[in-house]
Amino acid sequence: MVTIDVRKLISFGKGSFILSMPKGWIEKNNLKKGDFISVSDDGVELILSANQQEKKLDAKEISIEINDKDIGLIKAEIVSSYLNCYDTVNVLFVNNYNEALKIKDIMRNLSGLEIMEQTSTRIVAKNLININEISIKTIIRRMDIITRAMIEDTILCFRGQCHYGNIHQRDADVNRLYFLGSRVIKNALKTPRIAKSLLTDPWELHSDALIILRLEKIADRQKRIARFLSTVNLDRATLAELDNVYTCISEAYNEVMKSYYNQDKKISFQVEVTSTDRTASCDKILEKYSTANSHSKNKTANLNLVAVAKIIENLKATSVEIKNIARTVLCYE
Repeated sequence: MVTIDVRKLISFGKGSFILSMPKGWIEKNNLKKGDFISVSDDGVELILSANQQEKKLDAKEISIEINDKDIGLIKAEIVSSYLNCYDTVNVLFVNNYNEALKIKDIMRNLSGLEIMEQTSTRIVAKNLININEISIKTIIRRMDIITRAMIEDTILCFRGQCHYGNIHQRDADVNRLYFLGSRVIKNALKTPRIAKSLLTDPWELHSDALIILRLEKIADRQKRIARFLSTVNLDRATLAELDNVYTCISEAYNEVMKSYYNQDKKISFQVEVTSTDRTASCDKILEKYSTANSHSKNKTANLNLVAVAKIIENLKATSVEIKNIARTVLCYE
């Protein structure tokens, strides 16, 4: 193993070395003139790699002006800056902005983003998390644990023991982990040095990104199901049918996550091929309930019909996301 000065490679090299290095590779690895790269000789070819000693990257900073903007747009801009790996976020506004508390709540829901300063015209937040110390697999496992708890609590909603507030809070926890995972993955994809420190590669990062997205969507669906169940009063027979289908979906979720952790493609195949059966069961319940209540002019009955349709929609969407996790596992090499 020897080292070569990048300056000798990006100008005119000597001997049999390449005359120039790919500009994109140099920029991706944050190399500058005077930096060193490693050259490994395996007897047949030379393998060049960026020197893996830790280098401090330039901190990224962004300023967001929020005057006359809707809070939804403001949230989107702050979250976007977080996902785009900005280290410092300055939110600027007119004197004593009356929505400052909402801005602070948005920032507190982004892991590692801590408010360092607040005045009458700005809020400054800095990211304090070291990307190199974050395990994507740990994030996925934590999202899974919280999602399982949400599913268990939502099952209780079918049995008259609904605690929607707890489920809603857990969904916020999953969202927080999703944003953190997305930030780590984007950093690793853009910076090979970070990917190497995390012991991962682009394809695994792509697969992990799909997994955390599916988990976030599944958690969101449980929140919606619980919300609809907490606002209606359905008959016992319908609740029992929904409970049975939901239990099957819950078991499929447990199985697909087992297949993910164990890389068991046999289980993933089984989860995927049975997805159609779960969807058909959902459709059957909705058709039966719709037929029984289609001619009712009672306002409550109509509201219940809408709620059942929404519950079925989210049950089917949960099943689809479970199937998508199975497909991601099947694509692992």
